[in-house]
Amino acid sequence: MNLKQQWSPARWFWSLMLAQMLLWFLLPTFIRHVTPMDSTEGAMWGQYLTWGYTRDPWLNAWLTRLALTISNNQDWSIYLFSQLAVGTAFWSVWRLGKIILSPWYALIAVLILFGVQYYTIAAIDFNDNVCEIALWPLMALYLYRACTTQRLKHWILLGLFSGLALMAKYYTALPLLAMLIFMLASAKGRACFKSIGVYFALLIFIVISAPHFIWLPLNDYITIKYSFDKVDSYASLLDRHLGYAFYFFLAQLFTFLGACILFVFVAIGKKGQASEHGHFVDFNSDSDSDFDSSCNNSNQNKKQLSRFDWCFLWIVGFGPFILTLLISVIFGWKLNTMWGTPLQSLWGLVLVAMVQPDLTCAKLKRFLIAVMTVSMLIGLGYSLSLMRKGSHSSANFPVRAIAEKMTTEWHRRYQTTLSYVAGPNKAVSYMARYSKDRPLALIDWQPTRSPWVNMDDFREKGAAFILITKDSPGPLQSFPDNIRAEYPNLIVLPVASISWLRAKAGQGPFYYRFAFLPPYNQ
Repeated sequence: MNLKQQWSPARWFWSLMLAQMLLWFLLPTFIRHVTPMDSTEGAMWGQYLTWGYTRDPWLNAWLTRLALTISNNQDWSIYLFSQLAVGTAFWSVWRLGKIILSPWYALIAVLILFGVQYYTIAAIDFNDNVCEIALWPLMALYLYRACTTQRLKHWILLGLFSGLALMAKYYTALPLLAMLIFMLASAKGRACFKSIGVYFALLIFIVISAPHFIWLPLNDYITIKYSFDKVDSYASLLDRHLGYAFYFFLAQLFTFLGACILFVFVAIGKKGQASEHGHFVDFNSDSDSDFDSSCNNSNQNKKQLSRFDWCFLWIVGFGPFILTLLISVIFGWKLNTMWGTPLQSLWGLVLVAMVQPDLTCAKLKRFLIAVMTVSMLIGLGYSLSLMRKGSHSSANFPVRAIAEKMTTEWHRRYQTTLSYVAGPNKAVSYMARYSKDRPLALIDWQPTRSPWVNMDDFREKGAAFILITKDSPGPLQSFPDNIRAEYPNLIVLPVASISWLRAKAGQGPFYYRFAFLPPYNQ
């Protein structure tokens, strides 16, 4: 290995990507006491493998189940899977960037994403959005490869990743629509419909997604109904058809601002000058250094992108974002800011392609230092926010201890395994996750929200009912009247409290309340 290879863009990519993944794997593993809510909910879903769940199809729950199986139910595997998803996104952008632009520009397009919260703090919570982070860039990469090579393996991979992405979240329909628009808008894309590959991709996509859509009508279309609940009929007409979209637009631009700030470090500064051999030389560089020898030729890799490439970057890169705004404006859908998690993977690539800044060794060194500094500062800020005394973060919920108390009391009373837990979604998710009996959850006491629960078995084996609150005990004064009426033999325990983890002096406690539905034979 020569020195130039030692400092190549590929070396920088793999070194910094793996370091970033390791950082964001270790931080939550050692700092958080419990997994974030979405990951906890996914773990609760994954206790029963089916083709769909309350909010989403099956991929998120199944992967969470796989992660916890690998680790014997330890939290670290959740954070590992999150970083594998982020690493997959980075790799996809890197591969696509090297094809469309050049290795140095591809590296920049990846590294500026280190300044976007979706790839750092937000990605800790392994959920449907994080699954999309991995799969949407893979879809883009293999669409481009399939259209330009017509190789069957690229079409097969496109169909595979597209099917899995839709099974992560219905939102994947928008990048799929953008991809179709791109194929119809370009001559090379339209020509693909004459090849067998695109139909192989479609067949694989259908095979992967068909079981879920067969499952849907058998389960009262619960995921579809959840999606349509995002239409807020109580908001004003202006909010529904303009306000939600405008807020989402601003939120995504603000989130991408971190990437733009990092890009400034490599986009501004002296342009440098050409040497007598036509190589690029930095005004302030030491031409004998290893790093300089590898970046001296970086400017020779500027490319004049074809119409096909620009069409791909704009439609596939920004199409899902534009379609999201249009759907919100037309149908009045209320948009969650975190739905933007998978939207920005290709934005860095578009930004770099538009500017293609002149590169010098000084600029690249400055940029790499900025990326590493920002990454460490974000990690430090995250750590301090959770570790400081009195933090009200979910990372410090004392739900492990509550789950242990609930399970122990159940065993003391009934000398049998706790098979079911029932209550509000958050409470039962934590209890199902951290009780050693791993009970199935009846969400909101509604069988329609928990198709994995056999209600006859539920009444026969009994269940623990749970309420929790991190504020005042007021909401815990009683279980809902309809629940007391439906289960008249319910044994309700008094409201109890427990200290927050990392609590500071004078901080109020965390409140909870149990009720037990005895097994039928007791």
